[in-house]
Amino acid sequence: MALTEKQRIDKLSKVQTGKEFHDLYEEVFGEEYPETVTRDPNDDIDRIAQAIFDNVPVKEVVLPKGAKIWYKETYPTKEI
Repeated sequence: MALTEKQRIDKLSKVQTGKEFHDLYEEVFGEEYPETVTRDPNDDIDRIAQAIFDNVPVKEVVLPKGAKIWYKETYPTKEI
């Protein structure tokens, strides 16, 4: 059953934890939140909230085989 805009916004205003955001995403779209290649969990929560508000699911990001993800702390730099 699809939720109305009012129902989505009402439920969205009541969630507090990351798990509750993920559970609500699954309830609204009928699927788990996809891999988005973000390193900050707060970015995912923002995307989930916006997706539920707009009623537009987040698109999964598929990395090419063998892709490397660099973290700022481990990114190779050349110091002068």
